[in-house]
Amino acid sequence: MSAKTLKDRGPAKYFHGREEIIDTFKSTLKLYRKENEGTTFLIQGAPGAGKTALLDVLSTHAKSKKWKVAKISIEDLYTPASMAQSLGRSYTIDKEYALEAGVKYLKGGLIGRVAGDSSSREILRHLAPEKGLILVLDEAQRLRKLPDDTERHTVVSDTLEMIHNGNLGKPVMLLTAGLGTTEAAYGSLGISRIEGDCTVRLGRLDKKSECAVIRDWLTKGGRVKGDPQAWIQSIAEQAHGWPQHIISYIKPALKYLESNNRFMTDEGLKFVLEKGAEYREMYYETRAHDIDEDHRQALARAVMDVPTDKTTTKPAITSSLKKSGLTKKEAGKLFNQALEQGIIDQRKGGRYGIPIPSFHTWLVDEYAKGKSQDIHQPPKLLPPKPTHELLPPPMKDDTSDVKNKYKDKGGFSQER
Repeated sequence: MSAKTLKDRGPAKYFHGREEIIDTFKSTLKLYRKENEGTTFLIQGAPGAGKTALLDVLSTHAKSKKWKVAKISIEDLYTPASMAQSLGRSYTIDKEYALEAGVKYLKGGLIGRVAGDSSSREILRHLAPEKGLILVLDEAQRLRKLPDDTERHTVVSDTLEMIHNGNLGKPVMLLTAGLGTTEAAYGSLGISRIEGDCTVRLGRLDKKSECAVIRDWLTKGGRVKGDPQAWIQSIAEQAHGWPQHIISYIKPALKYLESNNRFMTDEGLKFVLEKGAEYREMYYETRAHDIDEDHRQALARAVMDVPTDKTTTKPAITSSLKKSGLTKKEAGKLFNQALEQGIIDQRKGGRYGIPIPSFHTWLVDEYAKGKSQDIHQPPKLLPPKPTHELLPPPMKDDTSDVKNKYKDKGGFSQER
């Protein structure tokens, strides 16, 4: 594979890990097909965690079990024509009726005659197959942007409620993914009781899976000559189990292998690690876009004393932001912006943290004046001083000058 065609988002070419999540999803499919009902299966994670890749793997499994799988948009949840088209059918009404009602006529198979009374829920009832339907909705955190006081909000809420509670008369499941604010977005639409097993918080890959992904990229994608273990270990040390970071280092690796007849060298590895670090920093900058430097500094100071992979409270963060000179309104706005951009997310117990450990390190190192140390390396301790350096200096011998004066004259006699 050429480095030019490598994408850092979307379905994964080489997928490993997430076995527990996959097994849970398989069990959920069996249960709801048997019960002829539906539910919501939610995957939350920071940008670059591999949410879209996991959606693709779960969708492929559902298809293998004869479920119909359809990718939908938020518009499909409130627009019948859009929902019908996502399910592979054109939504139409009687042409004569359409002209009389001033409704746009869409060519295709006839589904209903009364456009005004139809809904996305009715389309689902009509088109969902008896063996089950999986609706795949990615980037679902955008649901939170639906205005609360609009008819659209109410329609979307009703559609989601019918799916989630299994009231469509067929096994229809919503398989959805988004940033850390997604669960709250569903809560704002009345979907606040997603089963524990059906809510996934996606983090880093385990070390075994991470190394398996890197190995596949080097051996299958890059067709390396020789044992790639040294490259695998070096890349894994920098990627820290984060799928997006892996791609940051695989891009220059494939580029180097293409230009070096598939041979690995120490010089090549140095190039890969340097370019990969540049790509990784570009990713960090993308996450922090539209946040100016003084606000980045304020955020960095707010999390500087929070250990990586640990959490704190919203009041603790906003209080620190105000100590950095922000007003209460500005602190709240910056906190929400960091949430929406995946810089921080909400965890168990309503606490908050930075979901990407290496981003935490970068943010603090870059904008809190280097007061953090690398989270992935043990602290560098100075070696203990030799024992003689810890002893007080010897007392000065006041007779030394006199001794030197007479040392060439045969010695020194003590004065009596």
